[in-house]
Amino acid sequence: MGKKSKAGKNLASPGLLLFIYRRRVSLVIVTVTALIISVIVSLLITPRYRSGVILYPATFTSMSRSLMGPAAVRGDIMNFGLESDSERILQVLQSETIRNKMIEKYDLMEHYGIDREGRFPYTALNRKYNNNVRSRKTQYMAIEIEVLDTDPAIAASMANDMAAYVDSVVNRMLMERASLSLGIVEEEYSRLKQEVELLQDSMRIIGEMGVIDYETQAEVLNNAYANAILNRDTASIQFFGDRLKTLTDYGAIYVSLRDNLTLRNERLNDLKTVYDETRINANRAIPYKFIVDEASEAEKKSYPVRSLIVAASTMSAFIFTLFLLLLADAFRRQVLPRIK
Repeated sequence: MGKKSKAGKNLASPGLLLFIYRRRVSLVIVTVTALIISVIVSLLITPRYRSGVILYPATFTSMSRSLMGPAAVRGDIMNFGLESDSERILQVLQSETIRNKMIEKYDLMEHYGIDREGRFPYTALNRKYNNNVRSRKTQYMAIEIEVLDTDPAIAASMANDMAAYVDSVVNRMLMERASLSLGIVEEEYSRLKQEVELLQDSMRIIGEMGVIDYETQAEVLNNAYANAILNRDTASIQFFGDRLKTLTDYGAIYVSLRDNLTLRNERLNDLKTVYDETRINANRAIPYKFIVDEASEAEKKSYPVRSLIVAASTMSAFIFTLFLLLLADAFRRQVLPRIK
């Protein structure tokens, strides 16, 4: 502790100022040289302009269910998304799909000056892209897309295009899945519809044989047959007996066909609803984001901040040179006498 306190006092003492004054020529030469070099270097750095888009994710919900579904499960496509929806959008923005779209549309290999015949050109391209294009969540659960570029127009256009591509990528993924589901539902709907038509044809044939409503007919015919027997009406006995025989022969078939038709019709109605919803989801695209701020061309460069570069470089050179001079002076005063 004593040595540290003593060193601190020496550092803060007028001796340090005296030392700086004695070495002022060296310090001035190095500091001015660093100043000149840093100015030259900062002027050689190509300026880049920043543009950004702020957006909120919409809720990931089925459009058909939101608009046409039962009230109990109906969503609202106008709702802002949850944190999980923000994560999905962020993952889409950072995907290879959008990266490749940007690279292709703006010919970034050429724009970034990357040699296509050089070693690992795509590695260099991806590194350059990652340095210039970023997307992140803000503290308010929004998503910020930020693009740096030497051309302010390209920076703004890329940011806006990335935001626009979100919907196309998400809708493409969802519509591919919906199209697959639509094919399955459509096939099942057609098959079930054919079964219903076949049952209806069978019911029509049974009806032509005289079986229209088994329960009602059975009650009426039994009462009429019984009355005919009581009245000893031979013609009526024969007539109602034949009708009862037909009802007996085809009644069970009628009941089975009718019950099957009822079940198939209920299933067909349910499947029709699913088919309509799936068809809408497979053929209609909806936005999955709300744009808060679109990107516009920056008027001032964002990088480099030349004054900061010059100040930091000059101060670093001064401090480093002072440290070396102090170290050399300490070596001269304490080590060399011992060696001699």
